[in-house]
Amino acid sequence: MKISNLLRVWLLLCTAPLTAQIIFTESLAPAIDTNRTWQGTIAPELNFKSEKQNFFQVKNNANISVLLRKKKAITLINQLEITSVGNVVNVSNGFFHLEYRYLVKPRWEVYPFAEAVWVPTRGLQLRIANGLQSRYWFVQSEHFLFTGGFGSFFEYEHWNTDGVPDEVAYPYDSKHQRTIKASVALGLKILFTEKWNLTTSGYLHSRWDSNVANPRFAYNIELKHHFTEHFGVWISYQAMQHTLPVFPIKKLYVLLTGGVFISW
Repeated sequence: MKISNLLRVWLLLCTAPLTAQIIFTESLAPAIDTNRTWQGTIAPELNFKSEKQNFFQVKNNANISVLLRKKKAITLINQLEITSVGNVVNVSNGFFHLEYRYLVKPRWEVYPFAEAVWVPTRGLQLRIANGLQSRYWFVQSEHFLFTGGFGSFFEYEHWNTDGVPDEVAYPYDSKHQRTIKASVALGLKILFTEKWNLTTSGYLHSRWDSNVANPRFAYNIELKHHFTEHFGVWISYQAMQHTLPVFPIKKLYVLLTGGVFISW
């Protein structure tokens, strides 16, 4: 596919309503605004490299909430990544997260969710999860937001040995893991000024049938700067720790990324 065609795809994604192995929903899901039918953010990214064959990459991050009734809303968080190397085009990294949110009280919501992550990093080929969780807004002011959540979910993961060091021999080429896990999460957002805000969140996932001393935990820190009310730039640091990974891979996974965003 030519670069001009990929640009058309990118423009389509930007006008249509983060690569991580965990989706940081406590940082991404906005508070339900009962006065707005639509709210959300679109954050496109473009990368080009003039290598042996031209490399072109398009990413689109979408975070959209739709108010169905005064106490119900749907939130969609999605990332789609398209890469082109020469004439070969691939839809590679990405994720999809959907919540059906019910506002029990002004500060408390309950939501079933479903998500899928396809990130061929460290050997994770596919992750699918669905379950029921709750979110409570401990503090919800003009300049400070603090949330907490807990719940339970079913998770399916498909791993291969791509993340295993070359010197380590392993008898299996791939593994499929199905588990039921408990989840605890915290989220914090600080609006320093109209132009600067900081968002951070942390997660703890633990199997119901295993030792709580072997959880999976993760956290992220994101800084945003608004040039205008609807346009700005962002940078994000994400870290995830597997205390007992499926394969003997590095237990710590770190991702640093950034880009531009368009909000409304």
